[in-house]
This record gives sequence, structure tokens and C-alpha cells, in this order.
Amino acid sequence: MRKLLKDHFIPHEGNDYQPHFLRLKVVTGILALIFVVEGLYLVQTLVIIPKSDYLAAIFAVVLVEQTNEARAAEALATLTQSPILEAVAKMKAEDMAAKGYFAHNSPEGKTPWYWFKQAGYAYLAAGENLAVNFTDSKDVTDAWMSSPSHRANILHGNYTEIGIATAKGVYKDRDAIFVVEVFGLPAKTSTSAGWPTTVLRDNIAASPTNIITPTVETTKSPVVPVPTITPAPLPTPVPTPPATVVAGAETSVAKELSVETVDLGETNAPLPEVEVLPSVVYAPANAPFLAALLASPRHLTMALYMLFAAIVLVALALAIFINIRIQHPHLIASGLLLLVIIVFLALANSSMSLAQAVI
Repeated sequence: MRKLLKDHFIPHEGNDYQPHFLRLKVVTGILALIFVVEGLYLVQTLVIIPKSDYLAAIFAVVLVEQTNEARAAEALATLTQSPILEAVAKMKAEDMAAKGYFAHNSPEGKTPWYWFKQAGYAYLAAGENLAVNFTDSKDVTDAWMSSPSHRANILHGNYTEIGIATAKGVYKDRDAIFVVEVFGLPAKTSTSAGWPTTVLRDNIAASPTNIITPTVETTKSPVVPVPTITPAPLPTPVPTPPATVVAGAETSVAKELSVETVDLGETNAPLPEVEVLPSVVYAPANAPFLAALLASPRHLTMALYMLFAAIVLVALALAIFINIRIQHPHLIASGLLLLVIIVFLALANSSMSLAQAVI
């Protein structure tokens, strides 16, 4: 092995000062391997992911993990996957996919909170993040975390539950995966009197005759302590408390946090029964790393290209500087050609993957 490495990377008399790694035969083999990797990437992103229910499910599971990783980095509690919120996200994603729109409000004017109501999820706080035309889960998470409003949803300290779903459809005349991420603080966490005793940031405490809406604060801390408000005595039965809801921006353009007050009468409306299937973990239970790789093909391909580029750079440096007085320009040219091709493919993949992506 030592002799093999020496012959391939170190210029010496035994290899005529021409490391094998930079010779035409080896360079051709490396190029073939690079094109195989690129072909697999294109097939996965253009064919398999848009048409595979299995990979779409893994995509959603990995997004939950990445969201909780982002919260853990800010010392926030892990969000629990809720089957009801998964149903909320699935209904919204399928509605967008079926009708070819991408917005928080549907063409018929249905708000995000309509789907919470359809699934029978009573909440004190709720939020929604959207994405479309992504084929890499890490790109979705990075885009959300780069947007102030989406980031505020992910790092909202009052949310306790999460649901993510995807749906395949057509958006702007191309096959697309619609991604919906919803958050919630279920109403069951309220006190026995029926109302929260503390005003939550971005939420309201209310009585039937008085609704107090605090100003949304965009501070570095996900949860800002505010004064306790004791509501007026309530008649029985006690209605479910209304809530304000933070919604992420529907495009990648940064927007201020928007707050919506849910009408008291709408909150008290009877909720239809919706069949909610139990959560299914599609990702290999003992191989979360493998699931992350399957859901992030662009980042996996980029990592492989960076590995190839690092090896080529080492080979070039050794070929040039170990015996600097003995140079073979064609070997240097071969190494530089490999680097140019690797950089070009990496940039092309990023451009292709993110050109039509929207959050």
C-alpha cells in the first residue's frame, strides 16, 4: 500500500517523476466516476424523488429532525411529531399540489388555519412554513433558517408539536414537491379554568368581551416574558381560547411577522371528524444517517465532489513542490482540468436545484 501511494502521488525516479494519479489513464477513470456520480444525482432529483412516495416520506421525517436540530442549537425543547398536525400538513400540501398554487391562502380564500380546523386541532398557537421545488431537505431547512419569519416559526419557544408532509404536483409547468411544515401548541395545555394564565408571546388571552393582542416582538430570544393577565370570570361551558398565529413568509423575500386573530365564533364552531392515521417512521430506524443522505442528494454529491477536489489538490501540490525543478506540464494540466470539471458540476447542481425553489 505504501508503494502504491508513493507511485500514485509522489514524483520519484521509479515513476519517472510522473505520479500515476495525474496520468491520463487514472484521470480518465476519475472523470468516469465523477460522471457516474452526477448521473445518479440527476436521476434521483429529476426522476426518483418527484415520483417516489418512499423518498418523499423520508424527506418529511428528515425535515423534522433538522428542525429539532436547529431548535436544540438554540437550547429550545424538541418538538413532538403530532399525527394530527401531519394530517393538517398533508391536507394543505395536497390542496396546493392539486390546484397548482403556492401560498398560505388558497385560491378560494382558505387560510392556513382552515386545515387545523378540518383536522380538529384546537390550538393556542400555530404556525406554517411552506416550500416548493426543493429536492434536498437540507436546502429546505437552510432556506427557512435564512428567512426571518420562517426562522421565527422554527425557533418559536411556545410550540410543542410539529407535523410535516409533502405532496407531488405541478407548479409553474414543472413537476414539484410541495412541502408543508406546521407547528402547534395544543389547547389542552391551558389551565383548568379554560384560559392560559400567562400571555404567551405571539398569543392572546381573552374573555368573550375583551381580546388583548400584544405587539409581536422580534427579539433574539424565542420567548419573551410578559406580564400575567387574569381574565374576567367566564360562563360555562368555557369556549376554546382564540389565538394569534405566526405565519412564515410565502416567498423567500423577508417579511415582518404577521399576526392573525382567530374570531371567537369561528373558534367555537363544531369541528368535523377527520381520520388521522398513526405516525409512520419511514426512515430506517437504525440508520438516520442513511435517511439524511437519501433526503439530501445535492449535499451528498457536493461532499463527494469536495473529496475528489481535495485529493486532486493534494496530488497537484505534491507533483509541483516535491521536485520543483522537474515538472511535467501535461500532468498539471490534467489535475487542473479535473478541478475545473468538479467545480463546474458543483455550481451547476446548486444553480439547477435552487433556481426554481421557493419558500
